[in-house]
Amino acid sequence: MDSPTSKRLKMSHTQTSSNTTETGEINTNYSYYDGHYNQPFYVDKTLLIKELLKSGHVLISAPPRFGKTLNMDMAKRFLEIEVDEDGKAIELDVDEDERCLKEVQTRSKNFKLFQGKKILREKKFVFEHFGKYPIIHVDFSELVGHDFEEILVKFRKIINKAFRQHAYLEKSSLWDREEYNKEDFMNFFDPVKCASLNKFDVEEGLEILARFLHGHHGKAVFMFIDDLDEPVHTMIYQNMMSTEDKEDTIELLQDITRYLLKGNEFIGRSLSNSCLIFSTLILQKANNILYSPFMDDRMFPKFYGFEEAEVKYLLEKAGRIEDFNEIKEKYNGYKTTLRDGSHIELYNSWAIMNYLKTGNFDVYWPASILDKIKQTIGHDEIRSEFIRIMSNQLNRVEYCDMPDISHIESLSKILCKNEVAKHNDTDFFMQFLSDQGFFLSTHSYYKNISLKIPNRTVYSVIDKILGSIDAMKKYYNHSTELIDKLTDSFENLARLRNEEAVHVLTESIVALSGSKRTLNTKYELQSVLDAYMSQKFQHVVTKCRTSLHAKCDTVLVIADLHVMFIIEYKSVGPTNDLDDAQQHISDRGYDTLAEEASLKEIFPEDTPTVQNRIYLKIQLDRGSKISITYSFNNMEPNTVSKCELN
Repeated sequence: MDSPTSKRLKMSHTQTSSNTTETGEINTNYSYYDGHYNQPFYVDKTLLIKELLKSGHVLISAPPRFGKTLNMDMAKRFLEIEVDEDGKAIELDVDEDERCLKEVQTRSKNFKLFQGKKILREKKFVFEHFGKYPIIHVDFSELVGHDFEEILVKFRKIINKAFRQHAYLEKSSLWDREEYNKEDFMNFFDPVKCASLNKFDVEEGLEILARFLHGHHGKAVFMFIDDLDEPVHTMIYQNMMSTEDKEDTIELLQDITRYLLKGNEFIGRSLSNSCLIFSTLILQKANNILYSPFMDDRMFPKFYGFEEAEVKYLLEKAGRIEDFNEIKEKYNGYKTTLRDGSHIELYNSWAIMNYLKTGNFDVYWPASILDKIKQTIGHDEIRSEFIRIMSNQLNRVEYCDMPDISHIESLSKILCKNEVAKHNDTDFFMQFLSDQGFFLSTHSYYKNISLKIPNRTVYSVIDKILGSIDAMKKYYNHSTELIDKLTDSFENLARLRNEEAVHVLTESIVALSGSKRTLNTKYELQSVLDAYMSQKFQHVVTKCRTSLHAKCDTVLVIADLHVMFIIEYKSVGPTNDLDDAQQHISDRGYDTLAEEASLKEIFPEDTPTVQNRIYLKIQLDRGSKISITYSFNNMEPNTVSKCELN
């Protein structure tokens, strides 16, 4: 989700607008869309606005940095009524006359933002909806705190900010009418008075604003709620609140959204953004919401993230279309089905834009979140779930469509204390990570979903998490002696390059499994070896290259000994190997293979010439047998086996 930190990052990219005035006060007219509509790498998503108007109240969820905030602000700028300093709506006679459109542009600050955009081709829609709606916009990413009282303080500020976005109401003729009381308005508009409001006033504050806007404009309000589930997100990751405070906070949010979205005659439509399934908990009392979860709905997904054609369009504009294949390997994989039955793959929009800007394949989750997840790997059950998914084994988890406080607390215990109370906690944790974009749901069954790794970026992130040496030592209960034995056996093999050295390596791998932990999947063995070798050999270069993406799994270069290991892992069970690495090496030769781009990139410029190549196929078979097939410098392959894993 877009945390307060990530929201600040968003604003830092906007050069044409500011969220503060020269005096340091909040600028209630700030618009995130202002800084993007005319950028050279802008992708036009304006037709989303037309789709939104087909429904009443809509909740859209998507993983972090898929453009939720930008799209919401875009819709707001298109739909909101513009007023003069007296609060009178600026009449914008938008029709099909191009001359009239030019006149509108001179009178409307918002209209220029959509010049040349797809939505203006929809002339009838523009005529009927551009600048026609009073808007209330709130951002729940600001609604975080250590306890319920702090949440109330923050929400009073959110309400005051919403009222001050409509400061013109202070001079409205609305107060001449008997049914409207200006004092009620001032209680929320005045920051000092608003700071003293009680809980019940806070619950009704935004609904009261909607009534005033409806009365002033004579039109139903369009409600926008950004980062709806951020308060729950904070509860989970920071574990600050007591259970009672969590319950009070959730109840407050439920009552606020019920007042706003359930049968409210003053609010005709709404759009809420979220990341987690907990948005359904917050909206539990407002049961008239069209919920559009990411990758599981056919109306809105193409407006969030970039389709393949849009990525190519951006690369062509940047003169870098040759980079597409590399980007496709790294970032694609979020697949969905549209209403016409066609399938699309969506790329994370922040990742693509960041690549165009920096040339780096950076991850799109905050480091704080990744660190929290990394801490969970020491738990047996959670680690096993990760490994099963990474090994492409069937991984089905029980699905929860209506979480409660107990789910919030179980996730908080997992992420902050590495505690799992029951098996269902693990299932919900994996579903939680799926909402965050770490997994993709491939099949849905009754109360169950199947998960898989969506793309190379996610694979690399989880690979690093699983590769945590501290987590592995805790999980496997490995001693320093066992780690040294394994890494010494690789160095010994690099020096001697004979069958006796392969036997020693085999013994060291057998020792890894110990009496309680068995390396029973291809990925588990690969991850252990990569992590331990990297820790031991500070002077080596290692590169995890799964068989899903390359001809082998790992390359290990021990520069001092001028030796390159090319390692392939095998395990019993289903695999997705594209080619047999041994046959590939036999056909192409070590020297040719080393020069291929997929392997060449791992060698730093100062690495001495590699004089010896060692191919190893480390295989885990039924019956707990480990086999190592080896070949030195294109010699005929030989195999040694050991049957003592248990």
